[in-house]
Amino acid sequence: MKSILINSETREVKEVALTDVLKYSYVLIGNNCSMVETGEYITRTDSLMIDEEGFFKQGLCGFFFGEHFYYGNAVVWGMNPNNGDNADCSVSVEDITSKIVWLDVNVAESIRERIANRPMQFISY
Repeated sequence: MKSILINSETREVKEVALTDVLKYSYVLIGNNCSMVETGEYITRTDSLMIDEEGFFKQGLCGFFFGEHFYYGNAVVWGMNPNNGDNADCSVSVEDITSKIVWLDVNVAESIRERIANRPMQFISY
């Protein structure tokens, strides 16, 4: 299936073909990724998938996608809206590239530390 890899280390966005979307997403995201989650929905049928434990890993580059910060690499998956199965993503490499601002490892690490170490706030109603 047509997917898109966002490689924060090489600052490359490229189309990739995945036969087993989940299995190969772990490999492409790298850094011993064992759990992925949706970072955000790009369109009704396309999702930006990230390493669920990415913020706990040190020394990775990152990127802003629109207004949101992501740490490490990501993969864009498509979905069939009729049955929920994986499908070719509908966005292009150019669509994705236009929304990315790359961060080097020092800036990304600084953001990660700030997010990881901020105090928890509890709201009672």
